[in-house]
Amino acid sequence: MRLAIVAITPQGLRVARRVRKGLGGEIYAPEGIAAGGGVAGYASTTRELVAGLWRGYDSFVFVMALGIVNRIIKDHIRNKRTDPAVVVVDEMGRYAISALSGHEGGANRLAQKVALVCGGDFVVTTASEAARTLIVGMGCRRGVSTDRLEEALIDGLARIGRGLGEVRLIASVEDKRDEEGLIQLSERLDIPLKFIPKALIKAVDEGFERSELVKKTLGIHSVAEPCAMLGGFRCRLLLPKIKKSGVTVAIAEEGSL
Repeated sequence: MRLAIVAITPQGLRVARRVRKGLGGEIYAPEGIAAGGGVAGYASTTRELVAGLWRGYDSFVFVMALGIVNRIIKDHIRNKRTDPAVVVVDEMGRYAISALSGHEGGANRLAQKVALVCGGDFVVTTASEAARTLIVGMGCRRGVSTDRLEEALIDGLARIGRGLGEVRLIASVEDKRDEEGLIQLSERLDIPLKFIPKALIKAVDEGFERSELVKKTLGIHSVAEPCAMLGGFRCRLLLPKIKKSGVTVAIAEEGSL
């Protein structure tokens, strides 16, 4: 992936560095804020910069307002199958928006990856993603293999008669950000991974099955069920927590308006 990351403010540059640390790529910023550290400074306008870079990269991450990006790229958009993937991130790193070439160009997946490294959330609006309505909440012992995680996930889906193609998201607690098995599972199945803050889980975990062991380890009483419910929008629980080989799985389904 040839990735260009463009930031226009000091705060945005900090987010850009986080993106580069996690995903690689080259950072571009105005000369006034590009103080070394492998950042390419530019003296032109950002519009002129992007015009020169557009065909040289297959992916762009812009750390700025979506409206600015729309005005910058509008004259370069040709075809969703050939245009580069474009993701827009706010300057706090809270939201990564798939803005161009979402499915065909890989912007949806890039938005998911950017959100993961920034500790934020991602936004995709393509129809292919909307057809997937299942949120899988997962907890696991430290170091559990990807194969065991996948087996537990597939077992959970089989119990409710659903398939992998219907899963929109895998969700777990924020403490699992560095859990290699979960990260590799997301890559293997091409399913986004989201981490839920413990503060949110604590606010709702009274309504789910409680585990004193989980409380002792993580400071919360449950993982899989609240993560499944909090991972999506207007969710209802389809599969209460199951346990399998050091893995817990719960499945919820998003509802429509």
